[in-house]
Amino acid sequence: MIETIAEKKQFYRNMLAFAIPITIQTLITSSLNMVDSVMVGQLGVESIAAVGLANKINTMLIIILQGFATGAAIFSAQYWGKGDKTGISKVLMITFAIISSVSLLSMILVVFNSNSIIGIFSDNSSVIVLGASYIKLISFSYLFTGLTILIQVVLRSMGEVKSPMYINIFVIVLNTVLNYIFIFGNFGAPALGVEGAALATVFARVIQTMLLFLLIQKFGILTELKRLTAKEIFDVTLIKNYLTISIPSVINHVVWTVGEMTFFWMYSLMGTDVIAAITLIDPLVFIFMATFIGISDASSIMVGNRIGASQKERAYLYSRRFLFLTFILSICAAFGVILVSPLFISLYKVTDTVAGYASSVLLIYALIISPKFLNMVNNMGVLRAGGDTKYVLYLDLLGVWLVGLPLAALGIYLKLPLYIVFALGNSHELVRLFFGIRRTLTKKWLNEITNTTEKKIDSHY
Repeated sequence: MIETIAEKKQFYRNMLAFAIPITIQTLITSSLNMVDSVMVGQLGVESIAAVGLANKINTMLIIILQGFATGAAIFSAQYWGKGDKTGISKVLMITFAIISSVSLLSMILVVFNSNSIIGIFSDNSSVIVLGASYIKLISFSYLFTGLTILIQVVLRSMGEVKSPMYINIFVIVLNTVLNYIFIFGNFGAPALGVEGAALATVFARVIQTMLLFLLIQKFGILTELKRLTAKEIFDVTLIKNYLTISIPSVINHVVWTVGEMTFFWMYSLMGTDVIAAITLIDPLVFIFMATFIGISDASSIMVGNRIGASQKERAYLYSRRFLFLTFILSICAAFGVILVSPLFISLYKVTDTVAGYASSVLLIYALIISPKFLNMVNNMGVLRAGGDTKYVLYLDLLGVWLVGLPLAALGIYLKLPLYIVFALGNSHELVRLFFGIRRTLTKKWLNEITNTTEKKIDSHY
């Protein structure tokens, strides 16, 4: 397919219109945990390890919720391209019911088993006590976290990315102020330490949910539901189609998350200093990753919109263009990690041993950053836009469980240095890249999963 210069310019304008706000939004959202990490970092190594362990567990739940939200995003993007606003409202409600149930059940599990959960990853009594107190409080934010994830993906699929970004800017400022008050006991408040960080995050999530709910009301999605019966909303055929796409995505997220948790557990066997080093680098990793999450989400929206509009050749052209841009930008990101690492590590009050571990791991990260981010855009963005969630699941099973984890375990068994173990563990990125790109080139992933048309709306992309 040949595009005119005007069409190419329009592609890049649309891409930037999506990617930039999503990148900023991702940075800010990640900062809810990042701010906790940096401020708690002033309390010492044990507090860093405790919050790091708790946030790894929180991340597991968040990624599971994102698995369900991914299904909503895939359908919403194609419905928007097709012009089916009612379809978006139905998918929103189906996903809302599922996410709410999972969030509440997870909160109950954590509240009554916080010490046991943290104890799985550390035998340090101080870390267990601190981590348990933090995660017990933070669990009250799970429902609100799930709702913010869902509302944001639906808004993105409809092309609305700026307003959620502004909301998140406000929320992160609020979270930072509340951290300053509750962690260190400023303005007459008690110094709560790690519990103060958790309390601040809960408040921030509640406010974020309320603001996003008010925003989505303005787009008439909830209004569409008023003219539908419960039977029409929870349409059996739509639910089956949704689950067909979403269940592999959820399993994928679970498998991937358990794999990541297993990696972290393996690192924990190497000592508290290693845990602190791995936790310490997360904020910097997120900063660079945010750009590619923005590109990945932009590819998912734009490619999904084109598939929904029955323009598969243009969708394929978009996918190739997104991958080329990702490759160029990932090379730049690798140099960025190398340049910024020394300054970033100096922000933490840690021992020379922890600083040395963190420095060596970041160097390895820079070396594998290109295949890592190509996988992110291709697998999470392009392939999923066409509903090819089963193949992405197979990719992650192959890469993480048959390559990465066995090699990392071998490295630990042989008592190799941390940076070598980290490199072995991430070698799966190369395997996934090979099979993922090959799948994209076959065009087998270009599936139009929506086949009903109701009231039409303008689709700008």
